[in-house]
Amino acid sequence: MNKLLTFCLCLGFMAANAQSPFLTRDSLNINRINAMALVHGDMWYDPITYAPHCKFPPDTKKNVGFVSSVWLGGYDNTGAIHMAAQTYRQDGNDYWPGPLDATGALSLATSTDWAKIWKVNRSEVNYFLSLPSHTITNTPASILTWPGKGNANATGNGGVSLTISNDMAPFKDLNGDGIYQPLNGEYPDFPGEQALWWVFSDNGPTHTQTNGAPLKAEIQVLAYGYNRGTLIDYAVFYDYTIINRSALNYNNMRMSVWSDVDLGYYLDDYIAVDSARRMGIVYNANNDDGAAAGHPTGSYGANPPASGVAILRFPGDVGSTLVPMGSFVSYENSPAVNGNPVSISDFNYYMHGQKRDGTPFPIIDDSWDECASSNPAGDRRVVQTTGDFSLAAGEKVHIVIALVVDSNANGCPSVDLGGVKTIADTARNTFTNPPPTLGASSVVTANHTLRVYPSPAGSMVYVSPGTAVSGVWYVSVLDVMGRIAATATATGTQASIDISILPPGTYAVRCIVDDKVLSSRFVKE
Repeated sequence: MNKLLTFCLCLGFMAANAQSPFLTRDSLNINRINAMALVHGDMWYDPITYAPHCKFPPDTKKNVGFVSSVWLGGYDNTGAIHMAAQTYRQDGNDYWPGPLDATGALSLATSTDWAKIWKVNRSEVNYFLSLPSHTITNTPASILTWPGKGNANATGNGGVSLTISNDMAPFKDLNGDGIYQPLNGEYPDFPGEQALWWVFSDNGPTHTQTNGAPLKAEIQVLAYGYNRGTLIDYAVFYDYTIINRSALNYNNMRMSVWSDVDLGYYLDDYIAVDSARRMGIVYNANNDDGAAAGHPTGSYGANPPASGVAILRFPGDVGSTLVPMGSFVSYENSPAVNGNPVSISDFNYYMHGQKRDGTPFPIIDDSWDECASSNPAGDRRVVQTTGDFSLAAGEKVHIVIALVVDSNANGCPSVDLGGVKTIADTARNTFTNPPPTLGASSVVTANHTLRVYPSPAGSMVYVSPGTAVSGVWYVSVLDVMGRIAATATATGTQASIDISILPPGTYAVRCIVDDKVLSSRFVKE
């Protein structure tokens, strides 16, 4: 039985025996990574097909991850453990979409209404800002229904109206009143060219993954990516706002990023640790991913990439001085003492660098990686944990992570992890010092001969920047509302875009070529 089928059976068993999770999902797909997110807080797979969905390159069946989620754990003033975690949902579900109420609870009805991921593109914001006035008719839906505090037009799952009295999705508050009013010109506030926002909590209809006491934690997520034609296009960001909605003060609190880090073919992976960057890395155990299994669909073959998850922001960081990572462990897919967690104590031990019996894992340092240790290759599961922090009743903290990918890492014994570390540094620098927003005024048309042909076009349109291009360049096709209708990447002097499914009309084309933004238009018949 292969890994995917096992996962399907596990989810099917849970759905038949408990309140079924929601299947709502969406993807960050603006740059070189196409990473799916789910409303329950887990990521990188499609809950409908049960297939991995952390695609790199974005238009292939190759993935740099299978499943990931966050774990939270802490102690109240009596010393009792409170825990929330998620793996594959085969044993239950701790997280549910939606915010907690004043009592720290989340009903199924509220969770149903909030089972939505809101998505917005920079092009939609730029279109919105170009309008002389704003109405319900001309405001893009992604901006009109954005779940900012007090938005009278906010809608959730199935178009249901939402009443939002607490701070939720970030927005540009032009008049400083704390209320989101898109018809007064306010709009979603996010870095980069595309963002997702959603909220989930750990005290909803079930808490059956850990079967422990919930924290009554609300987790708001802003995920975003850049499309600049630079190294930052190989990173996606996840900004977690964690709010303690309980009446308890937690100490020795920790957050973990749990991942089943399948890189292409899942049985020939290695992992490494970069403590200075607070990053876990997955790469291939040989130079030919999937060769031992006959290169199944989704394997990378020769010269596979490497990916990493870096913790960019953590409570206690001051400038460039970073609080050390709390622990990093990898466990087996087995019932062994270093195997799959099944109880609240197992999750807690793993979050503190200990095996399921409480004995410590071997201490690893910054130079540790499995290639140097000559370990057998295999299917890796990783728990990457922050250090301790406190979270008082009503308090909130921000923790930011980045998924980064390097396409030229190769595998053991000739692996080179310098590239993935450089991209992690780029992600950290970009997070610390965000680049200027690409506004409507950033579009360059003078002194460039961007060709878009034919026009009128049928099923295909071709784009040529009319100038020498040094590497990969990117194309977005936008409808009259400024929404992305199609995308493509290209090398050389021409990009081909399938527009057969687009309705007739006039479309804009935006290209990012060697850090320049070019634009043109065409007509679809």
